Amino acid sequence: MRKDDLLTFLKNQTDFFDPHDVSDIFTAGHLAGRFALRRNTASHYLNQLVAQGVLIKINTRPVYFLHKASFEQQFYRLSRTEFASVDELLAESDGGKQQHDHFSLLIGHEGSLRKPIEQLKTALFYPDGGLPLLITGDSGTGKSYLAQLMHEYAIAQGLIGADAPFVTLNCAQYASNPELLAANLFGYVKGAFTGATTDKAGAFEAADGGILFLDEVHRLHAEGQEKLFTWLDRGEIYRLGETACGHAVSVRLIFATTEDIHSTFLTTFIRRIPIQVVLPELESRSRKEKEALILQFFWLEAKKVGSGLSLSPRLLSVLSHYVFRGNVGELKNVIKYVVASAFAKQGAGPTLSVTIHDLPEPVMAQLPALSEAVTDRQDDILLDEKTCLPWLLQSQDAARMLIHDLQLSVLALFEKYRSAHHVWDDIELRIGNEIEELFDRLIFDSRDKASSQMLLLVTSQVREEFYRLEKSYSVQFNGNCIYAIGHYLVHRSNVEPSKLNAEVCKQLDRFLEQKYPLLYLFCDEVLTSLTRRLDLNIQAMDRVLLLLWLNKTGVQTSQLVTKAVILAHGYATASSIANVANRLLKQTVYESFDMPLDVTPEAIAQQVTQYVERNAQASSLVILVDMGSLNDIHQYFSHRVTMPVAIINNVSTRMALYVGERILQGDYLENIASDIATDLPVEHKIIWPERNKPKAIITTCATGIGAASNLCSLLKASIPQELGIEVVAYEYETLAENKRREPIFSRFDVLALVGTLDPNIPDVPYIPLDTLISGQGNETLLGLFGALTGPEEVKQINERIVKNFSLRRVIESVTILDTGKVINQVEQFLTRYQHLAAISVPNDRKVALYVHVSCLIERLIRQAAIQVYGGRRAQCQRNHLSALREAFSVIESSYSVKIPEAELFYIHDILHLETEFLQYDQEF
Repeated sequence: MRKDDLLTFLKNQTDFFDPHDVSDIFTAGHLAGRFALRRNTASHYLNQLVAQGVLIKINTRPVYFLHKASFEQQFYRLSRTEFASVDELLAESDGGKQQHDHFSLLIGHEGSLRKPIEQLKTALFYPDGGLPLLITGDSGTGKSYLAQLMHEYAIAQGLIGADAPFVTLNCAQYASNPELLAANLFGYVKGAFTGATTDKAGAFEAADGGILFLDEVHRLHAEGQEKLFTWLDRGEIYRLGETACGHAVSVRLIFATTEDIHSTFLTTFIRRIPIQVVLPELESRSRKEKEALILQFFWLEAKKVGSGLSLSPRLLSVLSHYVFRGNVGELKNVIKYVVASAFAKQGAGPTLSVTIHDLPEPVMAQLPALSEAVTDRQDDILLDEKTCLPWLLQSQDAARMLIHDLQLSVLALFEKYRSAHHVWDDIELRIGNEIEELFDRLIFDSRDKASSQMLLLVTSQVREEFYRLEKSYSVQFNGNCIYAIGHYLVHRSNVEPSKLNAEVCKQLDRFLEQKYPLLYLFCDEVLTSLTRRLDLNIQAMDRVLLLLWLNKTGVQTSQLVTKAVILAHGYATASSIANVANRLLKQTVYESFDMPLDVTPEAIAQQVTQYVERNAQASSLVILVDMGSLNDIHQYFSHRVTMPVAIINNVSTRMALYVGERILQGDYLENIASDIATDLPVEHKIIWPERNKPKAIITTCATGIGAASNLCSLLKASIPQELGIEVVAYEYETLAENKRREPIFSRFDVLALVGTLDPNIPDVPYIPLDTLISGQGNETLLGLFGALTGPEEVKQINERIVKNFSLRRVIESVTILDTGKVINQVEQFLTRYQHLAAISVPNDRKVALYVHVSCLIERLIRQAAIQVYGGRRAQCQRNHLSALREAFSVIESSYSVKIPEAELFYIHDILHLETEFLQYDQEF
């Protein structure tokens, strides 16, 4: 069998193990290749052998496996089978043992029993002998076991002596005889009652210096409870029949009951017990805790019968779903019965096969109702007395194992960076991808319904902290990372890393603090606040992973961009759509808001308003909603928005991808909304701001939108970004036809238009392109900027405009041809035409002609010339046509092209008419 081959190979090779130069032969990858196994199969075999205590596992990257017995024979004995590093393995040789916390071995110590354990420790550590406490809980919840554990813990912590007694008294035995109870509790003196022939100490004195556990204390009558007042008040007892003086007794008192304390005990009695601990029922504990208890009890039975146990997946699933009315006690007894049944059927042997056929009749009777109790586990679980129980229990918590592995991987990658063999950008990319993979697994593989309420609480608190801090830090993150962080904080372990890993973690933490100071402060403040709000045990590694994850998802600084949000009803509908869209778009485009089904339009509008306030510098906002709210929410915030808002309903992943692509392309939201309405059955509404519109300058050109866009680029390069002025290229035709009805005038406060021809927009100054080139239009532009910035900045803008709007720069921006040659050819054309037509062309027409002819030459070379003239061919045009054709022959011969008649008509219009019209858009 290959499993045995693996074991034999490792047994031989461990004799040659060098801790200072660990060979790859101890890795799962090497072993899989050597024995022709799949990597996951080899890992499965190796982890099983670790659980059985046969192998040692070192959780570095890569993970190493050693034969435990061979290692101990060659080096020294080990206390466990799993180590975080080789250094931690070597530290075992020092023989130093950490102080043991007995409660850390208690299943649920980080979950359902966390608060009770804190209360128990509080009672024990209180000065001057501790505090009395009352443990309540149904039968079988573990009250007696916890009392015994407190005794062991108190000894280990030095709170009581090593030989301190633990005395138990069941009050139910004396419920009908208060005098007998008093005699057993406090003792009696000779002659106190008939038959009292000698003095006798009671339970209090027997427990002096230790712990007295009074079980079933609710069976005490009022008189019996009152007899305890003297000790509770003064720490003294009086033996029965003794009145002269009391006996001071140093004892820690623990009460236990299954009843409601307020209906059973005297108020004066309860008042004297400051700590009251409530133990949860088994069914109220998490699924993971219940499964861990099952494995623990089977492990104890395996040690008792001296045989290995092979537990079927179906058996474990049935036991984890069955409702045990008797709580943990009943579960323990059922498992005893199951193992005893298997032992009786199969007899003593190396391994007992335990299945559902060994279940007692009451559980068997419930099997039809437990038909849905299925499990993802396919293989039997093998355990015996050598099985490492803590490792076995930890291995059942897949989420915690994944987080632990990621933490080790991140630290290992950082050490690679520190070795100077890798650059940080590569390491950061790998870490980000590993964190993303982990968060995907945590979100999509999570089936634990017991943790859903905690997940909701943690996620809501994380979201609240993010929203609170984003504005003060001038950063923004998408909502999907908040959901992922919530899952991580719910699942991650509270166990501190090893000393070696903790040191490396501190070094990584300091490195990130220096490299990303703003993000580091943000993460630190978030986690500090969550520690207060959620009682989380935040570690340095949490801050490291949070920072690297946020850096991976992208930090957005406030800038003039279109923002987008998805509003949808349901637990994670909006988050899911946003997450998929953002990842496919490879950018963080969407923020998500998951809303309850009964949310009001006012509440939705309030969230939108808060989002708008946090993103006040955004240029516009697209809101994708699922249903219902479209026609209602806008009326609650329309008067408060300071940017254009488009609301589109019937959101889907397909729609989110389409809208996201258009946003990334820089399209306006009004165009996005109108275009999507033609393809999908949606409704949309656009809300224009009533105040604080962003300022803009429009560039337009009769030659086409391509030339206008290039002029836009030149003007943008001349105006500082700090002024917050948008420069927008726009269709000349559309402006001339629709005037102020165009949406751009609703979106922006348009300061001026710059172009080759005036579209005559009322109340908007027009600056001809030729005046910028000649330097005459600067005064108009500077008049616009004077109210926005100081004189020195205005002077710098003037210098940039003079530089950027030289004739050569303008022509370079609209054509790919040799600028010097084009200018020379156009000069020859103009000179010859003025001679043939006996006219003088004005300077402004010359500038427009330089730009137009430059574009025309490129159209002719690309064979994309305009063939149809859209204007009216008057006789005056034909009179000039021959002169134009002859003058243009200079360009035709130079570039080997032929100019169509339609193009000549357009040249004529530029030279002679007050308006010009181009039917075709040309992109350059």
